[in-house]
Amino acid sequence: MKSEELFEVLGDINENDIKIAATFTTKKKLSKVRLLPYACAAAALLIVIISIPMIMTFNIDDTEQTGNTTSVITADPGMVYDIILDSGDPSGNTTDNSVDTDGSPVTYDDFYPNDYTVPENIRVIRADIPNPSGTNMTSQEFLNGEAHWEWWCDYKEWFSASQELDHDLNDYYLSMMEQTLVSDEKNTVCSPLNTFIAFSVLAEISDGNTRQQILDMLGVSDIENLRTIVSTLWNSNYINTPEIKSILANSIWLNESLTYNDDTLNTLADKYYATSFIGDPGNTDMSEALQNWTNHNTGGLLEESVKELNLDPTTVMAIVSTIYYKAMWSFEFNEEATTQEMFHGICRDSVADMMHTDLLCSVYRTENFTSLGLPLTDSGSMYFYLPNDGVDINSLASDPYIINAIEHHTLEEHYDEHRKNCIVHMSVPKFNISYKTDLLDMLTVLGVTDSLDPKLSDFTPLTGDADEIYISRAEHAAMVEIDEHGVTGAAYTDIMLEGGAPEIEDEIDFILDRPFMFIITGYDGSILFSGIVRNI
Repeated sequence: MKSEELFEVLGDINENDIKIAATFTTKKKLSKVRLLPYACAAAALLIVIISIPMIMTFNIDDTEQTGNTTSVITADPGMVYDIILDSGDPSGNTTDNSVDTDGSPVTYDDFYPNDYTVPENIRVIRADIPNPSGTNMTSQEFLNGEAHWEWWCDYKEWFSASQELDHDLNDYYLSMMEQTLVSDEKNTVCSPLNTFIAFSVLAEISDGNTRQQILDMLGVSDIENLRTIVSTLWNSNYINTPEIKSILANSIWLNESLTYNDDTLNTLADKYYATSFIGDPGNTDMSEALQNWTNHNTGGLLEESVKELNLDPTTVMAIVSTIYYKAMWSFEFNEEATTQEMFHGICRDSVADMMHTDLLCSVYRTENFTSLGLPLTDSGSMYFYLPNDGVDINSLASDPYIINAIEHHTLEEHYDEHRKNCIVHMSVPKFNISYKTDLLDMLTVLGVTDSLDPKLSDFTPLTGDADEIYISRAEHAAMVEIDEHGVTGAAYTDIMLEGGAPEIEDEIDFILDRPFMFIITGYDGSILFSGIVRNI
């Protein structure tokens, strides 16, 4: 068949046919070599370490406090305080918070967020985290059975609500990517959604101008609105099934020398799903517990970096937010088709393992870049952005069209001149990138200054025992790796068409053999991860 006839035929198919063809053509091509789609995994971790030199010793008692601290939690050695709250879990499952495990390795096919060891000298106030859906099922059993349909019927209500929030978060996502991804030569990666949730917790425990600056950075009008947004985002992006893992977890680590407002701790557990840990930050047990919790909730993907996470005796509090993400490609890469080819990096040319596939898909083109997305089962997509000749890769980090390129954001538009349906011959390198950066300068640039100044900061909603609490350290480190089977990643921060059938308008080569950007989204369009690959 001639190419003209092919395009004439393709122009008559409808939208559903195109989606089916995108999968069918790939699977037909790979029929001789069936590979089980492995893991598309990414993890991000967010931590806020807030320290203050301790100039006096505070005693804990049972008396009612004055000022903002209306009542306190008295931390009795060996006690575990369990708060069972309504998490809004679509599956209706609840978590058994009564016991800790013996520290045996976690099987991430059945991931239980609260299964981690806590020393007896650390008091715990747990949030209610839902148990997995489809427990003890294989991925195939879950997809083909009623459990998947029941999960989906409930889950779609959450992501539908969350989709309405995405446009409101775009400015924050772009600001975060511009501040963390721009570099001269290094590969960079971050988790915008995870940072949004972590800074939201920071807003909850602050007040006055300190809180307002954080709300302004997040682009949220008030704290009540923020609580609704975080709860909606959490429920939309928390998924724990045999098919996909998108596990979010929050925690706050507190100095037992101080008394804390239990209303604030209850709000953190209820609205932010944050578990509180109360102990002596000068004791190595608490630093080890923080490391164990972090490793547990990031799948052990950041073990070497997590070893550097230690609490100082002067630490008043540490906020820790994590995401562990693991999803399967909706199609299969043929491992036998991978070839060694040259990648033209910023620093040098290098040989890379290049994966190949042919697709019929939607392509987004602007004067600055070309983009397409690879779908993930029961999740969003991984989008790749290739800058046009002469365009600086750093400029993409702040280009608003990178958000528009995410298909979710353009579904309501009748026509988008930048989007076309193409036959794509795609090549993408296997890569493993990592990056670490200081966030203190970023906070200043984005207007969050009071929380860095002990004379101006206000964290009285959490505790009234100590004055001059301030952020003393804020660092972010991350890694992402991809291969034929999927994506693996982790990060931590020391302190988020209408009408008829589309016309096939082009056939292109999409060769990622030079610096490019990527974004990984959740089902609701939330940006879970983003990064720039400059060198292999």
